[in-house]
Amino acid sequence: MNLRTILTIARKDIVDAVRNRYLFLSMILPVGMSVVFRLVFGGSTGVEMLRVAVYDPGSSRITAGLREIPDLNLVEVDSEEGLREEVGEDASAGILVPPDFDAAMDAGNRPELTVYMNRGRGGSEQMMVREIVYQQIWALGEDSTPADVVWKDSLSPIEEAEGGAVREDEFRIESYLLVMFLMMSLTMTGTLVVPLLLVEEKEKHTMEFLLVSPAAPAEIAAGKALTGMAYAGLSAGVLLALNGGGSGDWPATIVALFLGALFLVMIGLLEGSLLHTTMQINTWSPIIILVLLAPSMLGVIRLPAAIDAFVRAVPTYYLANLLEESLSGRTTPAEAAAQLAILAGGAAAVFAAVVWVIRRQER
Repeated sequence: MNLRTILTIARKDIVDAVRNRYLFLSMILPVGMSVVFRLVFGGSTGVEMLRVAVYDPGSSRITAGLREIPDLNLVEVDSEEGLREEVGEDASAGILVPPDFDAAMDAGNRPELTVYMNRGRGGSEQMMVREIVYQQIWALGEDSTPADVVWKDSLSPIEEAEGGAVREDEFRIESYLLVMFLMMSLTMTGTLVVPLLLVEEKEKHTMEFLLVSPAAPAEIAAGKALTGMAYAGLSAGVLLALNGGGSGDWPATIVALFLGALFLVMIGLLEGSLLHTTMQINTWSPIIILVLLAPSMLGVIRLPAAIDAFVRAVPTYYLANLLEESLSGRTTPAEAAAQLAILAGGAAAVFAAVVWVIRRQER
């Protein structure tokens, strides 16, 4: 491929895209929502909405910490049965603390803390409970994971820690919102703005000139992709700067954003190659965006097996998961490599499909 040809196409599209109202929407909407959330909530976790029960026969330090949370309605009960009753009624959650919790934790044994969740209280309250529990655990010692957490409903276990470390279910609402905004920005740029770059060429009848020009189909696709990557990178950079995205494993975050943006831009190019009018883009893009955003929106909710399998089949599931892990500093080389390989492989496969479609249009 000729780099000069690719840069020429990209330069033209970068300038032309500035006048595109969809570009403004895809960049301003996620950034604007991020600013509004920070102004409205200002770092408050909204714990005043929560009623949390605790059974702590050993009077541990974690209960003392919970008592210090302003406006948290902490109900201390005298039995495990009383704990279950509170969760079955109005409490958002019930925390069962073992009698020797402090001693076991001080000895480095990572004791088990059981949290009963009231599944009828809604996803937002479940998120808040998770954040509060993990914040209290992290505050108890120098070890970032001094205890294991077992999450249960009032009847049966739903998830638990493995291998002596807190699982990936460690939830921080700030990270969740940042991942959601990043996914929204990359997806809208990739699947709404990028396809319009190709469709507008078709509507203005300039695609015919491109196809008969010295530019090869791969160079045309690469030039359009470079434009999408430029605007996706700009939007993601602004979101990271506004939301402290430099924390955690930032090299993994950057690589994940790059490959994720590349995959989504390729999806947009394929969409633009197959469709022919702006009306068609406006019809299909919202559906595609909804499917691609589903993993970031549903990732913190316990899903039925069939829906969970569908969500995991969408490559953006691995992008959202990797961003959540990297922003919280919990990435491992093996898991990160596997998820990055899925994104890179998906981007390469879709790029090949785009080149094939453009070549067929030359005939």
